Parts: sequence; C-alpha cells; structure tokens
Amino acid sequence: MIRYSLYHPLTPRPLRFGTMRMLRHWAIHRAWQIYKRNMRRAREGELERQYNKIKEACEELRRTDLRLFRIAVSKKGVGVPPIEMRIPTDTPPMRGWNHGWTRAV
Repeated sequence: MIRYSLYHPLTPRPLRFGTMRMLRHWAIHRAWQIYKRNMRRAREGELERQYNKIKEACEELRRTDLRLFRIAVSKKGVGVPPIEMRIPTDTPPMRGWNHGWTRAV
C-alpha cells in the first residue's frame, strides 16, 4: 500500500530544481519565513501592550474605587455564550456585508 501511494501516477512528484533555481527558491522561502516571523512578533507585541494597559487600568481602578473594581472583575453573570454567537476571527466573512439588512422596528 505504501509503495502504491508513493509511486501512483497521480501522486505529485517532489520538486527537482537546478542549483540556481534552488537557491532562488530557498531565498524566497527564507524571506517569507522572516516576514511571517516579523508579523507574528508585531502582533504579539501589540497584544502584550494591550494586556499591560488593561492591567494598569484595573490597578488604577482598584486604587481609586475598590467597590467598582470588584464589580468590574467579578465573574458573576458570566455564562455560556449562546449557540448563535459567532467566534471572533481575524478574517472577513465568506459572504461579506449584508447590505439589505434593516433593523426590525
């Protein structure tokens, strides 16, 4: 079965590049990996900055008004989200914006 899957005519063959083409391929691939790493680090830095700001705001609220701080950080009323709720994503929806939507009055 392994031999069949490896040598089947519809199985894509591994890429075989010449020396110069392989160097170009490696350089482009490496540049893409560096770009993705930089984007990941920038995103992680932004998230860390946001987290630190939230932490500072909570600390300021705790020093200012302890009652409001307790209300803000309490888990009371936090439950399971409804099934209809969409999970937040970084990508746009498949169908795009519904321009025909109107509020039911």
